[in-house]
Amino acid sequence: MDLLVSYQRGRHGRAKREILRVLERLGDERPLIERTAVDGIAFVRTALDGRLVVQGCRTLFQQGQAFEEAVKWVPVDYWCNADLETIHRLLVEHVRDRIAPNETWGLKVAKRRWQRFHTDEIVTQLAGAIDRKVDLDRPDKLVRVDVVGAEVAISVLRPDDVFSATATHSPPRGPPEADAIERNVGRPASRGEPDGPH
Repeated sequence: MDLLVSYQRGRHGRAKREILRVLERLGDERPLIERTAVDGIAFVRTALDGRLVVQGCRTLFQQGQAFEEAVKWVPVDYWCNADLETIHRLLVEHVRDRIAPNETWGLKVAKRRWQRFHTDEIVTQLAGAIDRKVDLDRPDKLVRVDVVGAEVAISVLRPDDVFSATATHSPPRGPPEADAIERNVGRPASRGEPDGPH
């Protein structure tokens, strides 16, 4: 499964070594770790289930494992090109049915190096793709759309599906997420073409 891992800008080499050490401890000795178009975000492909990796990171952190470089781990369910119609179609065809009619949802858009649209335009185009009740504070499912240059990672997340080593204390100098424009939104009360879950 794929993950996006955030690290401090300019420290990809150190972050890669830390990601390798963590994944080796969790049982994958040969993951693929690559730079993305955005400094501070690494692409990781592992033989392990991405959500189990997140749980494993949280357990290691609680046991005293230091996460000094690779500070945020987000599992990725789908990839597509950075095109609003393509993203909208993927949400309708693959994501909507993963949110039950009785579940609430929220949408988070993180836009990095995609100047074609303002974040509000992306939100307006995508919010109507999922006809479920919105809860912006504590949704049952969070649909996260990470625009990373020409590629888009889409994740359908429960509250515990993301690991952040900085969640309980002040973030390190120059956090990767500062490079993104993030917006939580919703409607009132392979890398490349659209792909299935990895």
